[in-house]
Amino acid sequence: MALVLAVDDEDDILEIIRVNLELEGHRVVVAHNGHEALAQASEHHPDVVLLDVMMPGMDGWEVLTRLKADAKPEMSEVPVLMLTARAADEDRVRGGIEGAIRYLTKPFLPDLLVEEVAAALEGDREPVKRRAAQREALSQLARIEKGSLVADTSVRPHLTRLERAPEPEPEPPRVRAIREKLVDLSEKQRHLLAVLRATPSVSQAAGELDVSRSNVYASLRRISRKLGTQSVPELLALVREGDLLRDVG
Repeated sequence: MALVLAVDDEDDILEIIRVNLELEGHRVVVAHNGHEALAQASEHHPDVVLLDVMMPGMDGWEVLTRLKADAKPEMSEVPVLMLTARAADEDRVRGGIEGAIRYLTKPFLPDLLVEEVAAALEGDREPVKRRAAQREALSQLARIEKGSLVADTSVRPHLTRLERAPEPEPEPPRVRAIREKLVDLSEKQRHLLAVLRATPSVSQAAGELDVSRSNVYASLRRISRKLGTQSVPELLALVREGDLLRDVG
């Protein structure tokens, strides 16, 4: 079965996770804080990470950012499921944008936990699932900013021949503000973003540019600060899925 890294500062939660996943045949290693989580991930290369958000010191968001920015695929491409008591729509959106494939809310049913871990292990590879989660998160972000987020976004209204398709959603103000800052980038930085838009992975983009992955991520961190994005994963999501570069050749 799979190796699961469970990260939480509450021992009771870790025990619930461990018992239920071990009953399914999985092996579980645990971490109580962000620094320990990164060390365990580096040592064990888990198949799935269950990551609590609210932890003292380094929180789950910082752990997620560091995992997804790591140069090693066994770190950056591990599926991450955020596990937290916070259920706000904005938190779910942030999880998707920054690289988590799912967002589970405490208290959780053990059966749901088992199902979510199984789903993370099956089907498409993590980068595909991550991009799908990022697309959905950006779509939710647009609806939140419009003030019209609906509870179930998976059901589309049926359109008869007499009905008209809805008008395209306007660009979220935050994305527009970020796009307006593209003029502050150097030609080399804009070229990097264009290459990333056209390639499926950072590794492939680094190969086309004949530089290392670490150099690409260092450049992306500088670009992220210039544009005001929350993180490098959000920047990548906007470049690939959010039409950030639609006016850039």
